[in-house]
Amino acid sequence: MIRMRALGEATAKAIQASLICGLILGVVGLVWPATLNLPELWLVAVVSVLANVFQPSYQPFEGSRTPEDRGTGRQILWTVYVTQILAVTELVYRRRVSLPLNWVTTITAIMIAFGLFLRIWAVVSLGRWFTWNVTVQPGQVLVTDGPYRVIRHPSYMGAWLVFVGSCVLLRSYVAALVASMLLLLAFLRRIRHEESLMLATFPEYEAYKETTGSLVPRI
Repeated sequence: MIRMRALGEATAKAIQASLICGLILGVVGLVWPATLNLPELWLVAVVSVLANVFQPSYQPFEGSRTPEDRGTGRQILWTVYVTQILAVTELVYRRRVSLPLNWVTTITAIMIAFGLFLRIWAVVSLGRWFTWNVTVQPGQVLVTDGPYRVIRHPSYMGAWLVFVGSCVLLRSYVAALVASMLLLLAFLRRIRHEESLMLATFPEYEAYKETTGSLVPRI
């Protein structure tokens, strides 16, 4: 029963993300059809769907489910939406019919793959404690294994790598710059509220902070 429920939720999230990507690609096809021939664009779409599957269910226009969240979940979600749309818009504006397969492609593909791996690893490590909004659930424990051994917020770092890398892969460098700054600001705001709650809940969190980095090891 639990497995069937999990499969159903994953399917629903995949459909949700696919519909959003399909809408964006449909608009792109109307404006500049040649863009749809770019394999990089389809790769970004697939990665976006996968990133959506490995996160809690959400509704784009819902508010915070917990008072501790302070709207950070919604801020991150819409920052991702806006910056990814900006990346596709920049791609169309430049009238790209092909993208060179060079060192930029290789590095950004590795960046995206590692970011997706890091985020999935973080989600699996937290298990049922991984939530959409900032909260501490009854019976929750402090997880310090997996990627949490070296950084406290690997899922945010993974998401940053995925979505900034997606912009670079499309050679949408303006969008990449905007995404790198706005996503970082959104994640840092959420981290501030999240860590305030963790410090108030887990006495050992202060010592844990001293041995780990926030988004990057030792930083």
